[in-house]
Amino acid sequence: MKVLVTGGTGFVGRPLLKRLIESQHEVVLLSRNSESAKNSLGLPVQIFAWDPEAAPPPKAAYEGIDAIVHLAGESIAAGRWSEAQKKKILNSRTLSTRNLLKGAVEAKAQLKVIVAASAIGIYGDRGNNVLSENSPQGIGFLADVCRAWEKESQYPGLESVRKVNLRIGIVLEQKGGALQKLLPIFKLGGGGPVGNGKQWMSWIHRSDLVEMILFSLTNENVTGLVNAVAPNPVTNAAFSRTLGTALNRPAFMPAPAIALKLAMGEMSELVLASQKVEAKKIQEAGFTFKFPKIQEALDDICKKKN
Repeated sequence: MKVLVTGGTGFVGRPLLKRLIESQHEVVLLSRNSESAKNSLGLPVQIFAWDPEAAPPPKAAYEGIDAIVHLAGESIAAGRWSEAQKKKILNSRTLSTRNLLKGAVEAKAQLKVIVAASAIGIYGDRGNNVLSENSPQGIGFLADVCRAWEKESQYPGLESVRKVNLRIGIVLEQKGGALQKLLPIFKLGGGGPVGNGKQWMSWIHRSDLVEMILFSLTNENVTGLVNAVAPNPVTNAAFSRTLGTALNRPAFMPAPAIALKLAMGEMSELVLASQKVEAKKIQEAGFTFKFPKIQEALDDICKKKN
């Protein structure tokens, strides 16, 4: 397949590009800074410059394209959620999706599949409820962003194209995401549960997420909304204990919820919200997780050299 990718220089995008090339796919990358992407990636990919919020990509980028993987978006943990930052987070997802798909329609791209990122934030804070793709959506800023994000994926003119919206959980790997901030704290023995520790964390090892994206591209049984999480969510307290064990460090220093709310403001939702999300749909489609349980995932990640 010839695959057009956005967000290819990011935390998930970089290993995805490598796996696409290893799997004999031809890759076209859209990037804000094409020269910088070319120098940093060092991969045999064709790169086009694109400002995702300004306009559709150049028509030449769609030439011969069979599939799109859309991962681009401002990090939700990049800074405190001021009104300006919230607008930036929203626009980076909605406008980029609209422009990307508008460009596909205008270029008359003969697409077979579109795999677009979303997030489990759409479910909101749901306590002990088990959440499937059919569960009611939640309330709050992240839920609002995900709703608008997924809506933009239904751009008119692409109704015949198979679409997959991956509702991605907490992505785990050493150099990026949540663990990049947690590992130094835990290595010093200062880690522990957040809030009361009872909130559910629905996570996925980054390598499993990359494989799930590849699986979604090539497997026609995968369609619509898909929870991109490991099949065994854990409470925050269990996650903290397991990470401490993997690092051979204590993990009993709690971070009170009120302190987090004062320090992080509305962004504290990222660590205090409870989301117990199931992975049945992707498993029933035939996907097999390499890291289905948190212990083996964290053991794999923590044994890697920095």
